[in-house]
Amino acid sequence: MPPSKPKPSEVAAETKRRYIPYLREYYTHWPTHSYLVSQPLADLPWTTSPGQIELTPPEFHICQGDPVDFIFNWLDHVHVPLGIPFICTANDKRPGGDWETGVVGYEERLCRRSNLSATLATPVAGTRPSNYPIPSCGAIYSKNVIVFRGPHENYKEKDEAEWRALPVISVPAVRWPKLSHMGTTYAFEVEKELMRDKIRGALRLCNWENHDYAVIADFGLGNSHRNPPLELAELWRDIFLYDPDIRGHFKHVAFVFEDVSQSTSQLIIDDLSKKSKTGGSSSRSKSKATHESTSTGGASNSGTVCPTDFEIFQQVFDPGQVRAVLTRPDPRYGISMLTS
Repeated sequence: MPPSKPKPSEVAAETKRRYIPYLREYYTHWPTHSYLVSQPLADLPWTTSPGQIELTPPEFHICQGDPVDFIFNWLDHVHVPLGIPFICTANDKRPGGDWETGVVGYEERLCRRSNLSATLATPVAGTRPSNYPIPSCGAIYSKNVIVFRGPHENYKEKDEAEWRALPVISVPAVRWPKLSHMGTTYAFEVEKELMRDKIRGALRLCNWENHDYAVIADFGLGNSHRNPPLELAELWRDIFLYDPDIRGHFKHVAFVFEDVSQSTSQLIIDDLSKKSKTGGSSSRSKSKATHESTSTGGASNSGTVCPTDFEIFQQVFDPGQVRAVLTRPDPRYGISMLTS
């Protein structure tokens, strides 16, 4: 009989009691600390001059797997001396959110298998007393997050010789924005622009730390955030291709999905259908409880078939689609952005 799956709370307790103190004492070459940048777009200058920038777009990869394991596997095949940062959806109120309980967000799960919670809770000496709450467009950089367990399926303990570290950029995503057009677009431009600035801030911090690779998971997607997937994917693409501060700074970008069947569009449509059937009387909290488990692509209670997040990102970042977008000016941007 295979061993039973460990309880997340028990894994978290062992991480807090056993691993984090050990890492603080014996892994001083990978210090357990981080720093907060409240306004990356305003506070951090770009570290390369325009003459050093390669204006060809990055190579985009849309992949399935655990994002952190993906980074380590990638590093086994490419030489990236400064590591590959993981842009992680963060809780803005406390380090790692509710990682000590059974919450299943990726940040919480990563905290149970690494010292991320401790790095987030420990500002670099001489900076500030606390990194929290994270400002609306702020980001936290943890240079050396040490991973000592496998993914959440069983949180398998690794031999110490297998422990590895990676940079993590923690950024709170927009949560449950108001949507229009049957849940396919942001209803308010201010929420879309806030998400744009969060993404740009994370990428600015990547550049400040001299990273030209980046890995992103389902940032802003899933039931806990519910940003419109197609518009969000196009937002990422437009920033990498057109933003005068971003374009040319990255060589490779990977969007890595743990669950390729997750469909944020389905969650949104099902919620709209439920509200219409009940005359809109269902509350947001009831809706969240109804969809506590991840919705998958395919037919649902609404009778609508929606693409998965993975399929949407595959479509938006298809090489042919990227080339087609680059052959025409994007009407959402002024000519100054294309020529600056």
